[in-house]
Amino acid sequence: MTPLLSIRRLSTSFATDAGIARAVDDVSLDLEQGETLGLVGESGCGKTVTALSILRLIAEPPGQYGEESRIEYEGVNLLDLSPNKLREIRGAQIAMIFQEPMSSLNPVLTIGSQIVEAIRAHESVSKSEATERAVELLRVVAMPDPDHRMKDYPHQMSGGMQQRVMIAMALSCHPKILIADEPTTALDVTIQAQILDLLTDLKARFGMSVIFITHDLGVLAGIADRVAVMYGGKIVEQGAVRTIFERPAHPYTQGLLAAVPRIDRPDAQLQGIPGAVPTATQWPSGCRFHPRCSQRIERCSTESPPAVTIGAGHVARCWVATPAETSDA
Repeated sequence: MTPLLSIRRLSTSFATDAGIARAVDDVSLDLEQGETLGLVGESGCGKTVTALSILRLIAEPPGQYGEESRIEYEGVNLLDLSPNKLREIRGAQIAMIFQEPMSSLNPVLTIGSQIVEAIRAHESVSKSEATERAVELLRVVAMPDPDHRMKDYPHQMSGGMQQRVMIAMALSCHPKILIADEPTTALDVTIQAQILDLLTDLKARFGMSVIFITHDLGVLAGIADRVAVMYGGKIVEQGAVRTIFERPAHPYTQGLLAAVPRIDRPDAQLQGIPGAVPTATQWPSGCRFHPRCSQRIERCSTESPPAVTIGAGHVARCWVATPAETSDA
């Protein structure tokens, strides 16, 4: 079965005063119909740039895509499309919930007018029809008193309400793919749970595929089907969510899991990963995680590890992981 979205050898770089920043480097991912794919890693690993690259929202220049990069949606390479063709897909077929709703919403326009604008940008409907649909969308995302809230400005809403507005805008044209870029990061745990439940319900209701970006592996436990772990602009491990949680193969994935609080062990001390993500202009040689890795061996600092198959659908890039067979993934 052909994936709904197929990314192959995606590289996105930026020209900076410090040199070329290779924010995303040779990334390959598939998203199946109706699937939730979790993309996880620390800040600076390239998750958001990957998401923006899918929608071609990277300014060129200073951004640039690699010559071998392909982003195929329903068999069409988005990198080959004209700006007008891209606009037909953005929002209508592939939508995105951005990381900071307050900075994504226009502060001088009511939220109702912004949702109406999103609808009319892609569909030939009257203003009154779009307004009716906007109210219904706010009702779908469980916004209290949606008719009244249509007249509110973003600053009059809490963070959770702003995020619900962003979700309503993303759903306005019933997209096939929804990219959620850390949609719960700035929210307290109670509102986080509500937003996660809402996204799970909406995915089932509308039959969407979802790419859920986060720095917290624990968030993905109950919502993702598969997980791709990103570090240093590369995918270092991929697999089914249960496999990643029960049998993580890459030391970085193991470190992320060790940093997740456990309800069944409230007194256990959390383990941090020493060091920090290097800058994209100065990636280390060999495996990019080796300066922070407690399991590194000599070749880790000089040779970039290939992708190896650990088990069914489970792939990692690591010299110390036990491979079942070599893979080109």
